[in-house]
Amino acid sequence: MIDGALQGVRVVEWGNFISAPFCGKVLAELGADVIKVEAPISGDDSRRHGPCPGGVADQERSGLFLLANINKRGVSLDLGSQKGREVLNRLLEGADVFLLNQRPDVVQELALDYESLRPRFPQLIATAITPYGLTGPYKDYRGCDLTVNALGGLSFGTGYPHREPLTTPLYQASYLAGVGAAFATVTALIARDFSGQGQSVDVAEAQVVSALLTGYHLPTYTYRGIAGTRAGNRMRLGLFPNCVLPCKDGYVCIDAPQLEQYQRFLALMGDQTWTENPRYRNRRAMSDEYPEEAEALITPWFMEHTKEEILDLCLEHRVPCVPVLKFDEVLSDPQFNARDYFQELVHPRAGSLRYPGLPYRFFATQCRYVRPAPGLGQHNEEVFCGELGIETAEFQQMAALPLKNYRVMDLGTAWAGPMATQMLADMGDQVIKVESRERMDGLRLGRPIVGEDAAGGDRGLWPELQPVFHSLNRNKLGVTLNLKTVEGVSLAKELAASSDVVVDNYSPGVLQRLGLGYPALRQVRPDIICVSMPAMGDTGPLRDVLAYAPIIQALSGFMSRVGYQENELLVGEFQAPWSDAVSSIHASLALAAAIRHRNRTGEGQYIEVAQLEATASMLGEAVLDYQMTGRVAGPQGNADIEWAPHNNYPCAGEDKWVAIAAATEEEWQGFCRALGNPDWCSGPRFSGRTGRMAHRRELDEYVAAWTTVRSVDKVVGVLQANGVAAMGVMNIEDQFLDPHWRARRTYAEIEHPHVGAEWVYGVPWVLGDTPGEVHTPAPTLGQHNEFVFHQLLGVPIERLERLRSEKVIY
Repeated sequence: MIDGALQGVRVVEWGNFISAPFCGKVLAELGADVIKVEAPISGDDSRRHGPCPGGVADQERSGLFLLANINKRGVSLDLGSQKGREVLNRLLEGADVFLLNQRPDVVQELALDYESLRPRFPQLIATAITPYGLTGPYKDYRGCDLTVNALGGLSFGTGYPHREPLTTPLYQASYLAGVGAAFATVTALIARDFSGQGQSVDVAEAQVVSALLTGYHLPTYTYRGIAGTRAGNRMRLGLFPNCVLPCKDGYVCIDAPQLEQYQRFLALMGDQTWTENPRYRNRRAMSDEYPEEAEALITPWFMEHTKEEILDLCLEHRVPCVPVLKFDEVLSDPQFNARDYFQELVHPRAGSLRYPGLPYRFFATQCRYVRPAPGLGQHNEEVFCGELGIETAEFQQMAALPLKNYRVMDLGTAWAGPMATQMLADMGDQVIKVESRERMDGLRLGRPIVGEDAAGGDRGLWPELQPVFHSLNRNKLGVTLNLKTVEGVSLAKELAASSDVVVDNYSPGVLQRLGLGYPALRQVRPDIICVSMPAMGDTGPLRDVLAYAPIIQALSGFMSRVGYQENELLVGEFQAPWSDAVSSIHASLALAAAIRHRNRTGEGQYIEVAQLEATASMLGEAVLDYQMTGRVAGPQGNADIEWAPHNNYPCAGEDKWVAIAAATEEEWQGFCRALGNPDWCSGPRFSGRTGRMAHRRELDEYVAAWTTVRSVDKVVGVLQANGVAAMGVMNIEDQFLDPHWRARRTYAEIEHPHVGAEWVYGVPWVLGDTPGEVHTPAPTLGQHNEFVFHQLLGVPIERLERLRSEKVIY
């Protein structure tokens, strides 16, 4: 057990494959005692998934299982038997959390759902992770990562417009939902510390994906009616250059939205006569209207240089451009290794392997790997006999707001920092956002898409008319404070002294130079918790690199797997800031754990969440795959390494697609039955999993021929009725109008003083007794100056007026 922020918390995990096991892993990293319950003999499905050393299947050496189950103890129980359930109930008597991601009908049949358990275990927190949630029209539908990304809206925007949409590689939706469930669980623990009562936590994987990622596109639909489409190797709605391009020995990612960054890039390339052409001075048009033409202007320069040369030149000239690393390069990357990111663990069967490290660094409590994943039933005797007191002979026969008491000083800007504090605000924290008119949040900048100003007028309201800013900063108070002044820094320290938490995502050294680093803030409040979210980390050779989400995704290795399998056509880009969402949810989890630790011990601390490392922490399967097999995998399209069919298939209508996945022989038979058992289904080529995988492309052609003449709803309905995972690939319009999302209250309508009623994403997890809520709109610039500085901090009105006139409060 680790002396961590969650020390003393016991979690009983009945998890399978990724989402719940990964949730259990991050709770165990933070110090919880996690006991994993598996079925005897067969165990967790991930034990059979691989990768395995040399490609030889071995349930004790599966990389996916080893990764998702670090730091746990493991027991085996037959929960289909009365005796097995009795022992599980004895485990739950001493547990704080029951974590599961089994099908709801199975859970209810075994009387292991929250309503059945609550009378016996009123203090228990029951966290259920499912593809679509425990309520709503789709609650009983079958699902997997492919269908979750389809419903969550992420797939629709990924890939090229003339090709099928792409899901995320490497089961990223399951990992993201696992971290989200961990955050929701810790907030429920904090609520229980005050109320003494447990509660249910309902986490829908698709809702987490939708709320944290595709909310980026909600304003363009609700204000302009634009549902969007795929944009290939670039970010839609961005400024040129923002794309993935080939170079001499691979690919690079460039994302230079600021004018001075673009000018430095042009200077770096040298004499470029095309820059004199008026057609190439409109960077928005170059990105949206003729991107291929624009990219052709800069590609020759990239093709003359290697990835390493480009990185060195762009670092020197402060241009946000980095290589797209493959996972063999990730393992040897100087930035990761300078920070000792990868951690070596020795497993009795799998041997010594380097695992992706932790996404955060706590500077008071411990957070580390102490034991490899358990063997199947490895701790049966220790737990059942040693802790539950079961006789050896008997053992052998068995073969409302949770955060309402806390104040957060939010120094975040753009996405990652504000998204982390938004999650805290949704769960009840009083979050005070600190900006200034000289340095306002970057999401306030640029021409808005709402109101009269969208047509080009300017009444000085542009900073108040940015709906993406509104979504990420709802539920917050807002003040303006000029931190370039001595009194501004002094007032910031006063605010920190009255706060429990300070969050920032500045570049390394910025707060220290202002006199607002952790040592300085600890002087004014010894138990303060500070979370910093630098892009690359506080140390390492790339600590000062200019980085946006695509830059981080490129360096993490993630981009190298996003594309079409045929000819390894790399796409690289997602139409959403993936690494921002990943980093923010890890930061929120770390903060919740640190708050609970301080509640119990009185100890604050500094936590570093390097966005690059947070992103890489969910990519361990690819890292282990390279170590175990020597394989450097490229883009995987929508293919799965174990299942077929597994793809997005065309349906009747323009750009209509359906995600279909059949993971088991039972689901394959259901698939054939849904199609009317055509002759090709029973042919020898598709008679078993091995045959279907070997003839996957031919199988895809048969499936596409069936789906293309049918509507999405018809295909989903008949397949789900036969027990097959299927879901329409939704754009933002489909999501917004979908009855399941409406039933789950995925969207919240708020009233903003300058734009009126507007829609934002709601809270993506549902706590039974202390649910979060969206209750107030984002603050206007300096809206709460008087309330915060005068009423909360006690600054006299006379001093307040002077500070305003001197542009300290400005």
